[in-house]
Amino acid sequence: MAGLSSLLASVDVVDLSAEIFSGMPLWSSHPGVSVEVSRTFDRDGYFCQTVILPEHAGAHVDAPAHVHRDLREATVDRLPVDALLAPAWKIDVSGDDLQPGQALTLARFREVAASAGVAVRAGDIVLFEFGWDRHWDGRAPAAPETARWWGGNEPGLEPALCDHLRALGVRAVGSDTAGCDIAAVDGDLLVQYGHETAFLPNGILILEGLHNLARCPSHFLFLALPLRIVGGSGSPLRPVALVPRSRPAGDPSPALEDLS
Repeated sequence: MAGLSSLLASVDVVDLSAEIFSGMPLWSSHPGVSVEVSRTFDRDGYFCQTVILPEHAGAHVDAPAHVHRDLREATVDRLPVDALLAPAWKIDVSGDDLQPGQALTLARFREVAASAGVAVRAGDIVLFEFGWDRHWDGRAPAAPETARWWGGNEPGLEPALCDHLRALGVRAVGSDTAGCDIAAVDGDLLVQYGHETAFLPNGILILEGLHNLARCPSHFLFLALPLRIVGGSGSPLRPVALVPRSRPAGDPSPALEDLS
């Protein structure tokens, strides 16, 4: 326990989630989010809000049941509690300025990974930083035009790259966009191979709507806990990155890799 306490004291915790609020940006075809005051001190003696949101609002995870009829039993409540506790690798292509409808190629992935020293192993999580925070920073409020645009416009991943990640045996793939591997323009889905073929049918979870990836190094420990929604196709998350601080020479405390 002392080793774990020392480890946790040696990391910074980066919040990778968006704020939840009425009218927030989300996938263009999903029902909207509503956060309304339902109990007040003056009337009821306490304060409480009612939150209505789809399972895929904000930072969230897609379970295999999300898009496959024959996987309807592979729901989010059946995931092990540590399903999203794993070493994560960030692929930063924010400087590539990919546009909605464009797909990141396997060749470019390999270039960026080699430059950043990325070495994905089976069981790892791979997260793509497209730089989509520049369109919405994850905070309330969001202009109506932003909310409409954000959920239907994004770059994605080409099929060859999705197949490569599947072959590596990753446990999850995610991004700072609304649909991860999906490339879309004004709600028209041009590429969605990961959802349909490479990822969900093979038990690879999909993470979407992440924020603040620019604050993360190329390698860190990812942690998120899905809600146990019975029969759920996915779940909102409060994902965090555990990022190691620089340690003085000779510091005997355990490294982040010791936990991962």
